[in-house]
Amino acid sequence: MESAVFVERSDGAGRTVEASQRFSRGERVVTVLRWQAPRGSYTVTSAVPARLQFERASFDSLQVSTDGGRTWRNIADVQPEAVTHLRWRVGNGSGRMSYSAIVR
Repeated sequence: MESAVFVERSDGAGRTVEASQRFSRGERVVTVLRWQAPRGSYTVTSAVPARLQFERASFDSLQVSTDGGRTWRNIADVQPEAVTHLRWRVGNGSGRMSYSAIVR
């Protein structure tokens, strides 16, 4: 699993994402997770850093936890800002999932 975090910037001309090592409160960030599954299918779990307030993700079948990964629900059943962990199934091959969040 590889991850990269980008800052999202918006202006009158549109939206861009830029690589960054430092983030400021209130900025929107996009986290991109990439994987290569050699065979079979797997469940991937990823913690949302405490400094980030989850907004939305690119996977419709994503499950989320609001209690540190003890219990899981569908994303539609929770308040996004309460999300602590993400979980999804992957099959053979490579894949990518991204999510946006606000820096607390």
